[in-house]
Amino acid sequence: QVVTSSRSVWLSVCCEANASSLVLVLASAMGNCTAACEGAPGAMPLDSLNNIVMLTDSYKVTHHLQYPPGTTKIYSYFESRGGAYQDVCFFGLQYFLKKYMVGQVVTPAKIKQAEEYFKIHFSHPVWGYNEQLFNRGAWEYIVSKHGGRLPVTVKAVPEGTVVPYKNVLFTLENTDDNCFWLTNYLETLLVQIWYPTTVCTQSREQKKIIVKYLKETGCSNVISGGGHLFKLHDFGFRGVSSVESAAIGGAGHLVNFMGTDTMAAMVCCKEYYGEPAAGFSIPASEHSTMTSWGREKEVDAMRNMLQQYPQGLVACVSDSYDIFNACENLWGAELKSMIESRDGVLVVRPDSGELPITLLQVLSAIESKFGSTKTPTGHKLLPPCIRVIQGDGIDINTLERILKAMKKEGWAADNVAFGSGGALLQKVHRDSLKCAFKCSYAVVAGAPVDVLKDPITDPGKKSKAGKLTLEYKDEQWRTVTEGKGDPAQDCLVEVFCDGKLLIDDNFETIRARAKGETRPAAKINPLLKPPVDMDLRDNILLCTDSYKVTHHLQYPPGTIKVYSYFECRGGQFETVCFFGLQYFLKKYMVGSVVTPAKLNEAEEHFKIHFSNPVHGYDPKLFNRASWEYIIANHGGKLPIEIKAVPEGTALPYKNCLFTMENTDDNCYWLTNYLETLLVQIWYPTTVCTQSREQKKIIMKFLKDTGTPQVIEGGGHLFKLHDFGFRGVSSVESAATGGAAHLVNFLGTDTMAALMCAKEYYGEAAAGFSIPASEHSTMTSWGREGELDAMRNMLEQYPKGLVACVSDSYDIFKACEQYWGTDLKDTIMSRDGTLVVRPDSGELPKIVLDVLTKLEGKFGSEKTSTGHKKLPPCIRVIQGDGIDIKSLEMILNAMKAAGWAADNLAFGSGGALLQKLHRDTQKCAFKCSYAVVNGQGVDVVKDPITDPGKKSKKGRLTLECEGGVWTTVTEGKGAASKDKMQTVFRNGELLIEDKFAAIRERSNVGL
Repeated sequence: QVVTSSRSVWLSVCCEANASSLVLVLASAMGNCTAACEGAPGAMPLDSLNNIVMLTDSYKVTHHLQYPPGTTKIYSYFESRGGAYQDVCFFGLQYFLKKYMVGQVVTPAKIKQAEEYFKIHFSHPVWGYNEQLFNRGAWEYIVSKHGGRLPVTVKAVPEGTVVPYKNVLFTLENTDDNCFWLTNYLETLLVQIWYPTTVCTQSREQKKIIVKYLKETGCSNVISGGGHLFKLHDFGFRGVSSVESAAIGGAGHLVNFMGTDTMAAMVCCKEYYGEPAAGFSIPASEHSTMTSWGREKEVDAMRNMLQQYPQGLVACVSDSYDIFNACENLWGAELKSMIESRDGVLVVRPDSGELPITLLQVLSAIESKFGSTKTPTGHKLLPPCIRVIQGDGIDINTLERILKAMKKEGWAADNVAFGSGGALLQKVHRDSLKCAFKCSYAVVAGAPVDVLKDPITDPGKKSKAGKLTLEYKDEQWRTVTEGKGDPAQDCLVEVFCDGKLLIDDNFETIRARAKGETRPAAKINPLLKPPVDMDLRDNILLCTDSYKVTHHLQYPPGTIKVYSYFECRGGQFETVCFFGLQYFLKKYMVGSVVTPAKLNEAEEHFKIHFSNPVHGYDPKLFNRASWEYIIANHGGKLPIEIKAVPEGTALPYKNCLFTMENTDDNCYWLTNYLETLLVQIWYPTTVCTQSREQKKIIMKFLKDTGTPQVIEGGGHLFKLHDFGFRGVSSVESAATGGAAHLVNFLGTDTMAALMCAKEYYGEAAAGFSIPASEHSTMTSWGREGELDAMRNMLEQYPKGLVACVSDSYDIFKACEQYWGTDLKDTIMSRDGTLVVRPDSGELPKIVLDVLTKLEGKFGSEKTSTGHKKLPPCIRVIQGDGIDIKSLEMILNAMKAAGWAADNLAFGSGGALLQKLHRDTQKCAFKCSYAVVNGQGVDVVKDPITDPGKKSKKGRLTLECEGGVWTTVTEGKGAASKDKMQTVFRNGELLIEDKFAAIRERSNVGL
């Protein structure tokens, strides 16, 4: 096994190596920063993110040692403990069951693969690897006894059902006494159901708002005709954190609406819910197809839209320069007669400006040229030939604010449809509905035990006790606890048992339930194998916003080149650390990614997706001939060139990070077809950027409180631990986001991140963890057995680092009585460090209180700056409520109270991997150059309604002189000075960076 840079740092930390020796170790391990890969295919042959043994928080690997002796049953449940919406629309479980749990999901090969990861992940340079941590024998038992099928049962409320929060939504328990540990091992994966459920719930709430204003402004006929189902269109594919998240989140939205451009959602609905026609779209332009004509030919670009699509709905972005000129003079004068005589509807799209003012101004400008009629309530309605869609800045709050303002100004709601992107699919998190998974029942030594978490520091986190039923009586939902419910009245239905799917609901049924209809669960003959399908994340033709399928018809005649770039236009952090491109290239773009089978699959989707009940399907919308051309002339490889700044580079925002252009004149349309997929690089880049900023804060306070030696020894790399797997929106997002965090730190429990770092960046030891408890392993001992549970932690792990959650009941009693008195001698004499974890309470007070309680029992010493530090045998980790702001607030408070920063490590979950979005760094992808009829054209977007959205012009170089980064525009840069390197050309990966090199770059400037 090659000793990597990560392993070397771990060694240096634990042996307290001095700074100079650490530098030498790192230098020898990192090697060259960039490796040339001439001819190397670079593609990954297998899906490493579908091994159930590793789809968990890594600390759960150690939990089989932590339950009470004689445990044979663990029963846990999932609920929304509260949140933004009182009614929860449950959705997404069937996807996770079919994708990850149905059939023979445990195999000897997967066990072996997992063990190889765990041996590195839990290795320690002083204490080595404890063979008992990984429960290999139990996994082999599942293979031999159950044929690799999971011996658990899942009961759930039928998907689409609307239930008030604070009710159980599903339960999970083992069916084999020997596999009691398996229930909560699966928590990490299944808690991700928070995401499609939250998207579905919020989408449903927006539907209620839209319906309300349609009724109040005289447009009830729209509802009766089903038009309201197209009033909130999904624009979220590029703004969500991964393709998988786009699929399940986009499907969650389609439970309530029928308009979407997120093709991954369409595939998800078909493959996992049996619905081939879940959503629809229309031809629509984007800024690249409009601005490539030039400012002076904008009217020609608009005329082309009407000519290419002579009937049906067509949408056109109209604010590339001047939205009001477009409405009054271009649409409203030069093209007015075409619009009015056209057999269809033109949908005008403003894409910038202050809300709701700009939208109201657009409606007034259009009315001044096209007129209006009155609804029965006296509200103005534009003629049927023209409507407006507002897709910029739309979330549930702005949507309602706009409709309220329209009503007040006398406008009917039917004049407008909405498009929502990041706010629909990304700006949600596990705390939006306070989703949680808790153990409530166990069988120990043959006796049933009602299990309960009840922290004195947060009564809102008190969990339910005992076996549960969800009952509906007198039009009221209630969860009956402590086994007191009536099984005959239980609305939870067994959907999965022992590897078999028992219920297979179709999408139409789920939609009906979401509307309030009662539909029985669709029982089937048990599904023993996962559905045979094409990987929804592995068809490049479908990894796009569907409106881009129509764009080949929208560029100027004679176009042969489209050149676009990606940048952070601003944002929360002035310095951006670029990361993630190599994953997307290897996963989706390297090699022969276009095949006849994928082409046929895509066309089948598009034929349905763009069909119209009146006008049918226009075959020219899908550019089949051009995809066949790529197969015939390029062997299915993408004729594209990408130049990018080396990953890990930290540079100021507002600079170009990568460019993309076609290499075959016939494939000019391909550049921006790939935008949707590659803009998702916003996510790992933003995670990496924010993580790096947190690293800077931690380093500052370590220095300020007299512990610079922690940094010199590399210990700061373990001060922010990734707890985010369950709180992110998908397994794929956990992989790329978790890997991005590991650019800056070495501590993680997100196993998917380790797989990503190894498979896509060649790093076998990207992150490490330690044995640690969770509430289920502590509370299953009972309140009166908490001391025994804590003693068991010290006995099971007699040396090394071990972490123990200590607030299941009373954190202060735990610190003073249990750890500080009853177990003090054991802790003091133990060969290692106990890490105490509070998991509730007000910040920063709870941290200071815990430190004070521990100091009262264990004492402290002073650092060189006079700050207090606990003895080496004990430390604290704060993992609840940690984001970049609370982290700094806690460290400030500790410093002010005389505590050294080294007393504390942090764990961060949703805030690290989920509570960020494309607008965090204002990431954008824009066309800046084209070649039309043999002439180079500098392309620019310059909306008068938002100067901040003005794009860069011409061909770009990224240059750095004297440490100052500059993006040189309009082709004026020097190619010899360009810091961007060609990383991809014509389906081949040209540069393959190692993780160590990326880490080294990210450290520049720290």
